[in-house]
This record gives sequence, C-alpha cells and structure tokens, in this order.
Amino acid sequence: MITSKRLGYGVCVLYELAIREDGYHSARDVAEGYRVPEAFVRKILLDLRRSGLVTAQKGRTGGYRLAHAPKAIKLGQLIKALEPETPNLVYGRQRGGGFVTGQDCPVGPFWKGLETKFTQAFAESTLADVVNQSRVRPKKRAPVAKKAAPRGRKKARK
Repeated sequence: MITSKRLGYGVCVLYELAIREDGYHSARDVAEGYRVPEAFVRKILLDLRRSGLVTAQKGRTGGYRLAHAPKAIKLGQLIKALEPETPNLVYGRQRGGGFVTGQDCPVGPFWKGLETKFTQAFAESTLADVVNQSRVRPKKRAPVAKKAAPRGRKKARK
C-alpha cells in the first residue's frame, strides 16, 4: 500500500529526529540519508513546526528537534499536519498511481475496509512504535583529517 510521499518522508523525518536526541538538527542533516531534496524536507519540517510536533531554533547552532517525547507523538497528528485531506491508499505499484477502485467496483468494499484498518492502525501508532520496530541506521563516521597543504613555495633540494 502506498501513501503520499509527504506522509512517508514525514515519518522518516520524525524518526531521524527521534534517534538523534541531542540538540537541534538541520534540514540538510535530516535529508542526507534519504536522498531527498533538502527543500522538500524543509517544507515538511515547517508544517511539523506549525502543528507543534517539532520546535525550531534559528542561528548557527539551530535546526529542528522533537517538541515531545516519541511516546507522546501519534502518527495521526502527522497525517493532520501534512495531509489536507485523509490520504487514499493506492494498491500495487504502477505508473500513474496504481490501482484505485471506483464506486461500482465489486471488490471496492474489500479494499475500502483494508484502507480503513490501515489508516486507523497508522493513526493510533506512536513515533516510539516506529523507532522500536525500525532498524537503527549506523551513525556517520567522523571524517578523517586531511593533511594540511604546505604553505608557500616548496624549496628545491640540492
């Protein structure tokens, strides 16, 4: 089942902030591991800040962090923050959006029932559930210090 990209990456953004508990983190740092444009993550973070799920701090040491403990953040709040309407699920992976049932489709009630169960389970889950059931991504290794370039001209050896 596929939901919107904003909702999917919204979960990833909250996850990243949950596992990086110390201090504030930039949109660039959060976007880095997912190969998503920083501007897209920045828009998600802005909506999350407006809804009170994250706090922001300006300045050199600024960025974003969770406003509440992961146990206190329900994913239903994420849906309200990022999706103006309740998202419809798409069944299958096809170009053009996948399989969507119409009103006169005989198997439509089956899919609608699954959609309702999924949406309800998603809304009742917490960010702590996501963290506990996810693989922890390895932390980035500290960069290796480069040798300083020699200053001035090299002296010719005799």
